[in-house]
Amino acid sequence: MNQELQSFTVEEFQADFDNLIDRVENGESFMITSEHGNAVIIPYNEVVEICEESKVDFDEIIRIHTDHEEGS
Repeated sequence: MNQELQSFTVEEFQADFDNLIDRVENGESFMITSEHGNAVIIPYNEVVEICEESKVDFDEIIRIHTDHEEGS
């Protein structure tokens, strides 16, 4: 992911969600900006590759992002 990321506001991303998700599924990455901070959406295989290269425990990354009580 050594490219300049195209940026969308949350509202722009929501308005074009299906198209942008299709683009991510085809290998593109994007920055999503908001007043609360920015996020990056990248293809799953890039996340796995980054974790493998950095010797991060991928199962632990998944756990910290899914094992919580928020929203329940």
